[in-house]
Amino acid sequence: MPNVGKPSKGCKNCRDRKVKCDQKRPSCTQCIRINKECHGYRDPLSMMFKNESDVVVNKAQKRYEELSKKKKEKEKVPSSRGSESPPTDFSSSSTSSGPLSTPGRPQRVVPRRQDAKPDMIAWEMKSSLEDQAVGFFFANYVVEPSIVPRGQFDWLPELLNQPNTERVLQSSVNAAGLASLANTTKSPAIMKRAQEEYVAALAMTNRALQFKKTAIKDSTLISVILLGMYENFQYQDSDSLKAWARHTNGACALLRLRGEEQFKSSVGRRVLHQFYGTVLLVALESGTAVPPDISELWEKLTTTGDYRIHGKHWTVNMVRFMKNAISLSGDKTSDPVTIVAEAMKLDRELDEIKTLIPSVWKYETFQLEKPVEHVFSNTYHIYLDPWIAQMWNNLRACRMFLHAVIRRQLLKGSECHPPLFHRDRVREQIAASEQVMRAGAAGVCAAAPQILGQVPFPEFPGSKKSFYSDTCPELVEPRDPTFQLRPPGTFLNSTRPTGVHHLIWPLYAIGGSDLASPELTQWAIDQLYFIALRLGTRQAVVLAEELKQKQRAGSVSEISDDGSLASSTSS
Repeated sequence: MPNVGKPSKGCKNCRDRKVKCDQKRPSCTQCIRINKECHGYRDPLSMMFKNESDVVVNKAQKRYEELSKKKKEKEKVPSSRGSESPPTDFSSSSTSSGPLSTPGRPQRVVPRRQDAKPDMIAWEMKSSLEDQAVGFFFANYVVEPSIVPRGQFDWLPELLNQPNTERVLQSSVNAAGLASLANTTKSPAIMKRAQEEYVAALAMTNRALQFKKTAIKDSTLISVILLGMYENFQYQDSDSLKAWARHTNGACALLRLRGEEQFKSSVGRRVLHQFYGTVLLVALESGTAVPPDISELWEKLTTTGDYRIHGKHWTVNMVRFMKNAISLSGDKTSDPVTIVAEAMKLDRELDEIKTLIPSVWKYETFQLEKPVEHVFSNTYHIYLDPWIAQMWNNLRACRMFLHAVIRRQLLKGSECHPPLFHRDRVREQIAASEQVMRAGAAGVCAAAPQILGQVPFPEFPGSKKSFYSDTCPELVEPRDPTFQLRPPGTFLNSTRPTGVHHLIWPLYAIGGSDLASPELTQWAIDQLYFIALRLGTRQAVVLAEELKQKQRAGSVSEISDDGSLASSTSS
């Protein structure tokens, strides 16, 4: 394969137009300027080499024919001992696997080496497109339990490795994996294959739902969940949330149909606990209530669990708090005074929940001496496990959300005649709530570098149980060069995903907050684009575009002297 020179690194549009391409991601500046879709960039290394295999084979064939012709001519001449060499019959060779030629195809004969050994033959192994897509999905979304006995899609490999994996489950995994891989590679061909798998999986799921015996199977429930993941990867606009919510509601219907007995197995319980988090997120983002019967089912299966599991007490209380906070946000009938009082009560409960955090779950804070690219604040955190970082972000997001409700209701009550709250109390509480919201946003920013692969997660020396009496600050040395910042993605490990997709909604929340500065919003947008390219999810792209629209609108909420809400817009 000879070197054919250095190719252009630009996108296809720039190469066709013969203009310089700045190779920005997810789209170059030239494509944005002419309002065209940027189809990504070629791999320069692979383009520097040209496949000359056919040429080499043809040369070898001609050379072999010449040698064979000379050999036959030599055989016609009697040897000095008066004997003739036996004719060579290649068609009867023991190495032949078929006819020498096929009509319509050129004949390719490779001379046989007499000294060749079986171990000298190297076979190239190439996995199928579906296998590559499933591997991509596993590398970014399947998190095995570590010091925390809780994973993410960790039950999926277990089910796919069974001898008789059902086709509906396999197609659903293929659809999700192909869609994410297509978005990352910007490949229309892979996306077409993903759509075909999606249609096939959807048809098989619908058939399974027609009969209770097949509807209550684990494979059917998981297929519905994975088809919801596919909708996330295909996210086009805010209406896509409705499609995601429909799949979530469909899975909730299956949970009701299955009943408590169907979740006694280990896989069933793990699927329910993971999916309940999705139910809470969809309810939060869509402004709908959490289905009471699903919450009741989760409570029943949770109370039967083993509370000796490390950190479970805090986790269970956090999930309950999230459910209550979401229910409060959907309250459309209570007056501002009642909602504020309930929100303040929940906030006090959250303070009590924080006291349940195990010592090993506490993080180490690193101070930066000077600003660093890709890090928004002057600090960043080190956690022992990706799931711990996710739970801390859940706590921050819940508290930010709760105080946003308090702030909004106080402003609403101050606009009533007469005002429902004393002016001094409004100002004092709004200042306190805004401080909590800013602290929560700063915490998400500080947690992002490790989740985005700028800092590695610590390795576990010895038994995992040794961590239970320690804290992260005791196990991580700030001066250790291992934990110095690198560019995003440096430490992302395909064998140990960091749960990057869990960072999408927290970034969107802090970037879209009324208190977010233009710099914070832009930083959140940049991280969302990175996540979209890394994970192949359109959801991050759409949310980043929404933040850009808010950024252009420049809407800011202010409080006037009398404590009422005033809105100013700057372009």
